Amino acid sequence: MAETKVRVKKEVEVKEERGVNFWTDKVACWELANCPEMIKNECPVTKYQFLPCWEIEGTYCKLDDKGATGKDTSICETCRTYKKYGNCQPIVLKLFGKGIDTHLRELDKVTK
Repeated sequence: MAETKVRVKKEVEVKEERGVNFWTDKVACWELANCPEMIKNECPVTKYQFLPCWEIEGTYCKLDDKGATGKDTSICETCRTYKKYGNCQPIVLKLFGKGIDTHLRELDKVTK
C-alpha cells in the first residue's frame, strides 16, 4: 500500500512539473456542472488541472454537510464528467491534502 502511494505521488509530481493539463481539449468539470464562481475559485480542481477532478481529494462535489473528508469518490461514479472522460477506469485518488476539507481542518486547528 505504501509503495502504491509513493508511486502515485511521483506520477502526480511528474505531471505537475511538466505542466500537463488534463482538461486540454475537454469541457472542464466546473463548466459541465455550471459551478458558481465562488465554488470554482475554492475547488482544488481549478488549481491542479493536471489531474481529473475524480482523482483529487477534497473537490467541492465530494463534500457534504455530514462531515465528509473529501475522499469518498462514490459520487464520481454517477457524475457525467467522469462518465464522459473517465473511460470506466477505477477511481483512485492521487492528490491528497490540497482539497477544501483539508483547509477547513487546518483552520479548525488554528482557531482552537
